Amino acid sequence: MLNLREFTELVDKLGELMTKEELQTAFHSLARKVPEEKRENFLEILNHVREIKDVKAEAGDVVLMAKAQDKEEIEKEYARLQKAFEEIEEGEVGFDAQGYEDYSSGYWDSDFVYEYEDPQDIGSTYEDAAEFIGRCVNDGFYQEAQEMFDQMMETEAFVSDGEDGFCLGLSEMMEEGLVSVDKKLLKQNVLYAVYQNTPSQDRPEELYDYFISGFFFDVRLEDVMSLGKEELPGFSEFWKNWIGFLSEKRGDEAGRLLREAVTGQGSKDEMTEAARKAAGLHPSLFLGVLEYFEENGEFERLLVAGKEALEIIDKKYILRSQIALKTARAALERGDVDFAELCWQKAFESSSSPVNYLRIAGESRDGKSFCREAARFVEELNLEDPGEYSRDSVKELAVNRLSKNEKLQMEFLTGNFEGPMAACRQVKEGLGWSAKFVKCGIPLFLLLLLRADTLGKGGCYAAKEAAFHLGFRAEEYDKGTIHQILPGKPSEKSEDRGGDVQVFWKCFCRWKENHGASETEEGMAGRHLAYLEKLVDMRVKAIISGQHRAHYGSVAALAAALGEVKESRGDYGAKNRLLLGYREMFPRHSSFHEELRRYGMPDTRKNARRR
Repeated sequence: MLNLREFTELVDKLGELMTKEELQTAFHSLARKVPEEKRENFLEILNHVREIKDVKAEAGDVVLMAKAQDKEEIEKEYARLQKAFEEIEEGEVGFDAQGYEDYSSGYWDSDFVYEYEDPQDIGSTYEDAAEFIGRCVNDGFYQEAQEMFDQMMETEAFVSDGEDGFCLGLSEMMEEGLVSVDKKLLKQNVLYAVYQNTPSQDRPEELYDYFISGFFFDVRLEDVMSLGKEELPGFSEFWKNWIGFLSEKRGDEAGRLLREAVTGQGSKDEMTEAARKAAGLHPSLFLGVLEYFEENGEFERLLVAGKEALEIIDKKYILRSQIALKTARAALERGDVDFAELCWQKAFESSSSPVNYLRIAGESRDGKSFCREAARFVEELNLEDPGEYSRDSVKELAVNRLSKNEKLQMEFLTGNFEGPMAACRQVKEGLGWSAKFVKCGIPLFLLLLLRADTLGKGGCYAAKEAAFHLGFRAEEYDKGTIHQILPGKPSEKSEDRGGDVQVFWKCFCRWKENHGASETEEGMAGRHLAYLEKLVDMRVKAIISGQHRAHYGSVAALAAALGEVKESRGDYGAKNRLLLGYREMFPRHSSFHEELRRYGMPDTRKNARRR
């Protein structure tokens, strides 16, 4: 697929080789393919080319007079808008607003909203200014266009709400529907004007200042290139300077722009070279290059570039994990299973998440040796300090650290069960479990102690909760594995393997083959099971006694899961006894009884069969 630079250069070369008759034929063919709504624009371009030719040949007075008239009109409109913005800035005109609480999302989720009025028609001033900028760009008055946009951004309108009042900027007015403009076109016009109005040596820094303002976060510079009636001067040289400038700028916006610049304009070799040079500040560029190769099916290039990226980029960066999984896919596409498995390990080294660990345990031909290494790695990994202010908020440079709960999750998965169980034992009350490990720990231990390959209703709930708290998604698990590269086998896709919960359960069962065997020994298993009973009982009693109806289903499911575990270990009838026992304990809580029946409690009501 040709990028814009390659396309225009090729067109220019072909045009130089074509005769007049060939060019006329080409134009005729193009004209037949132009959509009806684009025909006027097509004719404008042709007429503009002819006008330039006529001016150069004759320097006619008509053209000069037209240009002078355009300038006079631009200056007049500029002055009018400047005065209007001064009145807004000085508070001579403004919006009126009435605020109120909006409870449409529920009583506890209210939002304070405003209804606005625009009696002095302030919105039309901003709309006229946007239209003015478009005309300036079309007629070549780039300085006026840039200055007018700066005026729009700097001017805030006062809002009278019956109290102290507040001010709105351009972006906020757009969000509130007070100003209606084509935002995409406005942004492109402004950047085009900035480029044209800035000396070549200053263009990268000037454009970057506009991008980091936040208003242009979704604009692609490549879209700006084809906007005006004349080609941007010195663009090839600018593009090289732009890439060099961004490579030395820290930040996610610089990274986004760099990825766009490199993958949108450079050749394939230039992409890899740029990624290599920028790897220190912008590892996301390597990821962008790999995504480009993946989208175009160039897996040989992807594999070579991915291997280099894994060597160059520090393994502490979480983003390196994504690079490892892209490289793993390329390795599998080329039949190199050994290197794919190594990439899964590198993905875990850079992002020590449960899904990255379970991929190794579930997909590797022999993952036991690395699983032992992973246990030591997790033990040495730094914990996040929730009270520490992070000075480095750059997402692409985020470092692999674990929260306290995440470390407990990984200790469990790497076979250290005592630490996670000790964390569960610290819980002394059946309420206030939010953000505590116990909400994840109970489902994990129940699944660990379950001696069955299939899940009952309670077990399904436990698997769903465990998968949720571990952040397990089948789509993420499949990345870099054989499941991702077999489009011809739909049965291998996650949705046809039962979705997130069933895929998780299969992975968990394979994991248990490595880490669960010793845990099923009666002594250790018995101690854990006894404390799980206490925790579940504490939770059920606290929820039902406090009439926390929204949680009736969850505690009924936990009780059912506990009963299924006990039955799988030889205590036949344990589930029925447990659920019926809770029904007797809370005889007047019919809503709770309904949840118990939903999870398998026998229906002993009179006329139950007729219901």
